[in-house]
Amino acid sequence: MLATIGPDARAFAQSGDNARAEEIGSLVEAGRLEEAIREARRAVEQYPRSATLHRMLGAALFKKGMNSEARQEFRRAIELAPNDPQNHFNLALVELSENQNAAAAQELEAVVRLQPANAQARLLLGRAYHNQNRTLPAIEQFQKALAIAPSLPLAHYHLGFAYQSQGNLSAALQEYQLEIKANPDFYEPYAHAGGIQLGQGNLGAAEELFRKGIQLRPNAVQAQYGLARVLLARKDLSAAVGALERVIELKPDHVEAHYALARTYQQLGKKDEAAREFRMVSELHARSAQRRSGIAGSTPQ
Repeated sequence: MLATIGPDARAFAQSGDNARAEEIGSLVEAGRLEEAIREARRAVEQYPRSATLHRMLGAALFKKGMNSEARQEFRRAIELAPNDPQNHFNLALVELSENQNAAAAQELEAVVRLQPANAQARLLLGRAYHNQNRTLPAIEQFQKALAIAPSLPLAHYHLGFAYQSQGNLSAALQEYQLEIKANPDFYEPYAHAGGIQLGQGNLGAAEELFRKGIQLRPNAVQAQYGLARVLLARKDLSAAVGALERVIELKPDHVEAHYALARTYQQLGKKDEAAREFRMVSELHARSAQRRSGIAGSTPQ
């Protein structure tokens, strides 16, 4: 038992579990997960009270998608070393991956109590809060994360999204723009900022944002549909048809795109094409009603 190990033996055991942990970590980094799990299980049998080895086993299991077992190992690591913030952080990652936001928040709250300057933990805590519709505490955590690490990736984006959910569009737009400046290859803020600019009638700014978003993610429906809406607002009907057809190609059940395309065909005098799209809108609405009524297997009349 650990309590019976003298100072020299304890130091030897600690050096042994650290060496095993390094070995396991190298296997995980190399993507040799099955081997990492096998070695970690052996190491845990040899050093059952090593929080580090339980954590390494949990990490390998988590990367392998074995969340239930990973959760057990991280909880055991917490039992052995409750004041190690990494153990709580790792368990929070498992919970977040399964949208267990309340459980994740509990672990991340432990992390920031133990390590107040952990900006990444505050960012994830804000996400866990926001996913529970706890917008004000989420904003507080995002702001604290940025105060610690002003260039933290995704922090401005998530703060902007929280502001947008409050209806504070000017603050949201500012945060999206800051995220774009700091993280220009991240798609999401382009789509959200483009939507705000479009809603405010700033068509040039909206188009620029949507087009940049499409460059980053050509199959992104939100940006493609946003661009189509810009073209419709400009009365560029021929270009709008192409943009709407692209949206429908990416998402055939996009009701709004079908309806907008039907109206655009009407304005272009293409009655048959408009009728076809209106029929599709009706069919999609019927399918949606059937799903809501629990008879999705029925055939529309």
